[in-house]
Amino acid sequence: MKKNRQKLFNIIRKTALALAALFGLILLIFAIFGRPNHELELIFLDVGQGDSTLIKTPDGKTILIDGGPDNKVLRGLGKNLPFYKRRINFIILSHYHDDHITGLIEVIKRYRVGTLIYQSKTPDSLLMADLLKIASQYNVELKPLAGQADLSFGIGCDLNLLNPDILGIKKDPNNSLVSRLDCGGQKFLLAGDNPAAAEKALLASGWPLEADVFKASHHGSNTSNGAEFLEKINPRLIVISVGADNRFGHPGSFFLERATALNIPIKRTDIEGDVKIFAK
Repeated sequence: MKKNRQKLFNIIRKTALALAALFGLILLIFAIFGRPNHELELIFLDVGQGDSTLIKTPDGKTILIDGGPDNKVLRGLGKNLPFYKRRINFIILSHYHDDHITGLIEVIKRYRVGTLIYQSKTPDSLLMADLLKIASQYNVELKPLAGQADLSFGIGCDLNLLNPDILGIKKDPNNSLVSRLDCGGQKFLLAGDNPAAAEKALLASGWPLEADVFKASHHGSNTSNGAEFLEKINPRLIVISVGADNRFGHPGSFFLERATALNIPIKRTDIEGDVKIFAK
């Protein structure tokens, strides 16, 4: 009996030591890989014919702009976030078309989302109603944006948002929130599906548009990305989020010719998959 108790005690002690060692290893992994790496990373996710951009800021925050047309965004997040990173601090919805919004519903269900930012005038959309309902159920802070907003992610890292409705433009379902990130010594501009009228209003407004990297509006449509707009942005790189062999003919040939005439290199998600950009 005494030997059995001693044997049991030894087993329990060894098990406890093994668990303590495992716990210590887990803490070490989190300490090494879970801390901010002080590097900015943008990933233009390959979600097919849609838009979704993941931003990882130098201070460890995570931002998702749009969610694509389906649940491919979950695969993109899984590839580009560590398994323990289940927090998305901000989701920014540029506008209400399915190819930007659909994937966000499952993202909110599977990740801890802090704040959802979207245009203040929501259309009569069952999909948008579902998104807001799910967001409320999962305790996501709702932030409808009527004008402008500025988010700071540490020294030298700011995200500026603008709702083009304040520019007095004609109502258009493609009108989108504009996101301009100035971080890591680089500037990035994302303008959803904004059409030519919104681009002209942005040019007239004097809002800062210059950027090193521009995500082409409306998947490289000919009806967006005007020559004057591109010249004002003066990007070193254009990224096109687009699906292969899509029925819309995106990206448009006129837009591609404009970019070529301005000697701006292009990266495309339908050709390269996820497009990743890093900055210190």
